[in-house]
Amino acid sequence: MEVHHHSHTARKKWTHYFWEFLMLFLAVFCGFLAEYKLEHTIEHERGKKYATFLYDDLIKDTLVLSNRTQFMQIGIMKLDTLIAALQHFTNSDSAIKRIYALSNYAYAAPFFGATTSTLEQLKFSGSLRYFNNSELTRRFSEYDNDLNNLKYVEQMNNYLGEEMRKFLVQFLDLNYIPRYTSDSAGIKLVDPQPTTRLKIYRTDKTVFEQYANLCRLKQFDWVNRIGLQKILLHSARGLITSLKRRYHLE
Repeated sequence: MEVHHHSHTARKKWTHYFWEFLMLFLAVFCGFLAEYKLEHTIEHERGKKYATFLYDDLIKDTLVLSNRTQFMQIGIMKLDTLIAALQHFTNSDSAIKRIYALSNYAYAAPFFGATTSTLEQLKFSGSLRYFNNSELTRRFSEYDNDLNNLKYVEQMNNYLGEEMRKFLVQFLDLNYIPRYTSDSAGIKLVDPQPTTRLKIYRTDKTVFEQYANLCRLKQFDWVNRIGLQKILLHSARGLITSLKRRYHLE
């Protein structure tokens, strides 16, 4: 009678299972590291893209803001000259011409319009997280806060410009007041050449005093705004430096 013997598979050593587990663990771990590295690279590239846009906006805006600040500093001194001309007015062609020439500073309204498309997108889309840098985030918040402070004061004092223009309509011929235009290249004066004798519509003393007082109010406003603009310039330049350092921008 033939006897059949069952075959027995040799038991694997514990080290075999250990190496199988280790290889599986390493495969999963390496996959995780690769995915993390890819995600980190993508976020860094997105951060750099936003940083480049913001950097370009800030470079342009700081130039515009610096030009406006310089214009307003000169304007405060010119308004002093205009106030003196109003206080010592003589009804002569040269005196009237001088008042017209200096009134361009009274008429001017140099408000700062920052480029905020990238700034707003970073704030409200959650994209600020791509910067992943505490110093850069702090600089961004400082600039945003200083910009909002300037906007608030400009809006609060906007009525001064309206009051000035309402007054000038009844005092001078607006067609012949020199005007300043501004762009990224700076502020330029457009000086119309009158074809007839310049006129002042009202010459009583109270009207001159009213104009002088409006000029003083404009000076107070500009002094305040120049201070805020300098603070904003400082924070903008700090943000520019942080962006350059973090993303090696030029």
